[in-house]
Amino acid sequence: MNKNIKTGIVCLMLLALGISSCKKFLNVNTNPNVAQTATVQTLLTGAELYVGSPVGVDLQIDGSFWAQYWTENPGASQYINLDLYSPTPDQFSTPWENLYQAGENFFQLYNLADTQKKKQYMAIALLMKAYTFELITDGWGDVPYTQALKGQYANGHNVNPKYDSQMVVYNGIIANIDSANALINPSDAVLPGADDLVYGGNMTNWQAFSNTLMLKVLLRMAYVNPTAAKAGIIALYATSPVFIDQGTDAFISYGSNASNRNPLYAEEVGLSYVQNLLGSKTVIDSMNSNSDPRVDLFFEPLASGAVVGLAQGNHNIAYNSGSSSIPSQYVAGDAQNSTSGNAPVNFMTSYESLFLQAEVAARGWANVGMDKTLFDTAIERNFNYYNNQIVSSLGMSGMAAYNNYMAAGGHWTQYPAGAPVDTLIKFIITQKWFAMCGNQAFEAWCEWRRTGYPNFFVISKTSLIGNSFPKRFTYPTNEATTNASFPGLAPLTKDVWWDVIN
Repeated sequence: MNKNIKTGIVCLMLLALGISSCKKFLNVNTNPNVAQTATVQTLLTGAELYVGSPVGVDLQIDGSFWAQYWTENPGASQYINLDLYSPTPDQFSTPWENLYQAGENFFQLYNLADTQKKKQYMAIALLMKAYTFELITDGWGDVPYTQALKGQYANGHNVNPKYDSQMVVYNGIIANIDSANALINPSDAVLPGADDLVYGGNMTNWQAFSNTLMLKVLLRMAYVNPTAAKAGIIALYATSPVFIDQGTDAFISYGSNASNRNPLYAEEVGLSYVQNLLGSKTVIDSMNSNSDPRVDLFFEPLASGAVVGLAQGNHNIAYNSGSSSIPSQYVAGDAQNSTSGNAPVNFMTSYESLFLQAEVAARGWANVGMDKTLFDTAIERNFNYYNNQIVSSLGMSGMAAYNNYMAAGGHWTQYPAGAPVDTLIKFIITQKWFAMCGNQAFEAWCEWRRTGYPNFFVISKTSLIGNSFPKRFTYPTNEATTNASFPGLAPLTKDVWWDVIN
């Protein structure tokens, strides 16, 4: 245990440096970071970093390939397996381990805060545990939940936690959010401060996070269990909720300094600055055809000024450096530009929040305002979120770029108010996909699986699974070899619980 404590502290330091590959010792049934000197402050910071690392690196890369934002550079080879739709057995081990470590730290944070009567720490622990387990179950499907995080003797020493169905996990997530809401009090005498890397202890913002997370979770069930989803949303809106909006986006900030750089850029530095990532033709052609100025924000123009993508999975062509655009430094995708280290890691954003609200309005599930207004505002929030970057790349404000985009009359800006619900959902989710390009890629991939939109994805040219798309992550080998409750492998093409459309 002493060795695990020391190693865990080392990993925590590496995570603070933006390094993601703390692997072997992150046993989900142990808790190396809880020493006798642990405090709620150190546990909160460490747990948030443990989430930021996989969200910013592994899920960002995996999501960007399978949401068809990025593809492998023919001059490199690091992520070819993602384009082949043939991940190695442990392709997803690191995010599994880091997310479960985050979950365990939030579990221990809650327990410690409970003994100290620090309710706002308890609330954040519950919300971030809920967020973390949504990432886990959305990626892998059925996962250990009710018996997970209890490997210590004080917690029951269950080293073979059973796998729960996604429905059970989702019910637990909703229960955690409800419990957090009962604790949130912005006027509490004991609030987190700088140890909270997301909101600095601002519990009003955490309340907006809670409401937005609940809305996202309920909408994720919109097709698999619409009755429960609608009832939950009606109950949520009955509380007059405030959602994440401009200025309250949930993210972790990073800097180009080696001690605090974006974790994706840190990985690129660790790979000797090799430019593995290129822009996908799927998204770049779609943005170009709609006169979308964000194409120059999320990708770097070529010497000609054009932004050009490579067909998904076309990494076996002759290498021609400079013929395709790379992801920009604003999404940490430029391996040779140190300002990639400044890119934030987004958990939930104002534009995601508005797109969720637009979908609720389009479905008619709550009296939340005009769906077209919410749709337009969601796009505006995305432009405003990147205002400073748009000024640098386009020489105009985010609002000016938004106005130009909407005035240009591109197809995906023309929201067809009054059309059938499925048509409205198509526009909402496709615009959400544009907005999340390279900055919330895992969420964009989840939304594609949930809704079937965008409906113009192409099979990778080098697919090894035929005319199919990947639908889930594969379980780590370590689970099969060490967890006696492991239920067996699930094929890459098997739908997760809420994916009933594709």
